[in-house]
Amino acid sequence: MLSEQTIPQWKKEEVKHLVDLMKNYNNIAIINVANIGDRQVQAMRKILRGDAVIRMSKKSLQARAIDKYEEESGKENLDELKENIPGQSALVFTDLDPFELKRTFIKNKWWVAAKPDTITPVDITVPAGDTGLPTGQVISELNMTLKLPTMIKNDTIWIRENKVTHKAGDLVDVKEAAVLKKLGVEPIESIIKLYMAWVDGTIYTQEVLYMDMEQFQNNFASAYSTARILAIELGFLDMETIAPLTHRAYREALALLFKMPIFDDSIVDEYVRKAHSSANLLNSMIFGGGTVAKPDQSDNIDESEKKPDEEEPDEEEPQGIGGLFG
Repeated sequence: MLSEQTIPQWKKEEVKHLVDLMKNYNNIAIINVANIGDRQVQAMRKILRGDAVIRMSKKSLQARAIDKYEEESGKENLDELKENIPGQSALVFTDLDPFELKRTFIKNKWWVAAKPDTITPVDITVPAGDTGLPTGQVISELNMTLKLPTMIKNDTIWIRENKVTHKAGDLVDVKEAAVLKKLGVEPIESIIKLYMAWVDGTIYTQEVLYMDMEQFQNNFASAYSTARILAIELGFLDMETIAPLTHRAYREALALLFKMPIFDDSIVDEYVRKAHSSANLLNSMIFGGGTVAKPDQSDNIDESEKKPDEEEPDEEEPQGIGGLFG
């Protein structure tokens, strides 16, 4: 292990600078810059100027600075942050919420050329039109390497029609990548992504930071609905279930009261509604489709025209309020 005297001065200064940044900002984020170009990082620094500092350092110096800051501050979960630093990374020091920082990165995505000897995540298409390239040996590269349909027009090489050179999942070899770059084809979406964030002791992993919030909200709403239904079925009483449980108890009490041969003046309206509902049901069963029964024409026959055997039926004795509802 190197002694304090043998550590180069620039390393000491870098660790001190990182520790000072940790003290000046509340949040620390890690970004993986293995596949991010320097131009993209520089552009993002300008966008975040005044809100965040992106600092690229060696992993060993980042870890040393985190250890020193943990020792001086006593903050929690800095060990977990240190253990999850990838090989090629940069630290972002900011007071922005990590989700806001993520949105800024997504909003400012770049389009880059396919790298040599890599698998393309998307289809690569060379568009029809003027390439701007002069005639010469390059035309054979276009024809032989990418098999592009070319023609000469106004002393430049033109692509006659759109040509898909690679499907998603295909390997882009060195020659193909060079020709695509020469043509200015940049089909790959490049977004600076948060690898992990530390917010005053709380760790946010990539799974949390890039969670599908719409799906999360749907799952949460579904879980809430299922739990509420289960609580109601079990008769569990709390602020969420007291109203539906009270309504259910009221309906069950009414159903029981309707079956009893007693009358309660306090719920006359309920009796009327029940009677009306029962009458409609009976009317529908007899006449179908809710047809209203027409008055009997025999009501207009004179009493003297009635046959002797058409006697009035005897009125039945009242059977209690339950008789109204069958």
